[in-house]
Amino acid sequence: MAKRRCNKEGCYAPNDFCLVLAGPLHEQCQYFANAGIVEAPAKTAKKLGAATAIPWTGEWLRPEQLDLLTHRGTPKIIGLVGSSGAGKTTYLAMLYSLLFNGKRIENWDFAGSYTLDGWELQAKTLQVQEDGTVRNPDATPSDKDFYSLYHFALRHDGFLHDILFADSSGEVFSKWADNVNDPAAENARWIYENAHAFLLFVDCEAIIRQRGRAGSDIIQLAEQVKSGLRSRPVVIIWSKADLAQQMRENIVEVIKRSLSENFPGAVSLEISNYSKSDSDQLCHINNVGVTKTVLDQLANPRPLHIAPAVIQTDDFFFLYRGSYGNK
Repeated sequence: MAKRRCNKEGCYAPNDFCLVLAGPLHEQCQYFANAGIVEAPAKTAKKLGAATAIPWTGEWLRPEQLDLLTHRGTPKIIGLVGSSGAGKTTYLAMLYSLLFNGKRIENWDFAGSYTLDGWELQAKTLQVQEDGTVRNPDATPSDKDFYSLYHFALRHDGFLHDILFADSSGEVFSKWADNVNDPAAENARWIYENAHAFLLFVDCEAIIRQRGRAGSDIIQLAEQVKSGLRSRPVVIIWSKADLAQQMRENIVEVIKRSLSENFPGAVSLEISNYSKSDSDQLCHINNVGVTKTVLDQLANPRPLHIAPAVIQTDDFFFLYRGSYGNK
């Protein structure tokens, strides 16, 4: 059986992820496009054919695959919201890297994942290269039909929780912020409608470079998140915060004021992907702290306090409280 295989060393597309494009996008990769046709042994072809019958592959999940989890409860979806390049996918890669290297989410214990290949693929991009640089994960495809749901099974207070981090292109979210009914924003719309909580990313680097324009985009996105939020929690993440001192104070104040008005009481954390030490606050502590914060809010939602209306009237019908106390 004729089969094309990638000719890049260490890449096994199409049987596994594309190393260059960081995902199941091997048809668009220059190495795969230039690969030769090889004969696949019949036995191998049969084995691969059987493998496609399993309902999951270790890659990130799509909405139609969520029945893998629903048999044991309702999975909690955390939607990552932010403009293009705000650091959403990099946050996921850093989170997995920290957990893999021994960091823990306090009171939450890892109990498995259906998407380990997906987590591993993103985390690999954060490894230090031979020239000493670190390459961030590739941009999430802006295709409206592209979904990437990263799964963690976590134990908390004796119960098993299935958690899904829903990532989508920042370009798609920008279209959604401008028009929620934009046909090109289908995956952003799905995330917003189905998420149980949100991580809202504020890109410090974009504020430095684009100034007021970036501030306007962040505020517009925040207002759209607020529009149908109901009681779902939001955690605000100032990404690339190692650059925070370079931001203009007046722009930052405008953004903070808007976020405070839209999400009163929301927790705000600063994160970075560049560490100075193993106990670096922005990188090692706050990246995990973001996850703990949103998980705790999902496990212990804030109670809804409804103040009884005070009746101002002299009508005896409304003032009557019953005669039970006199019996």
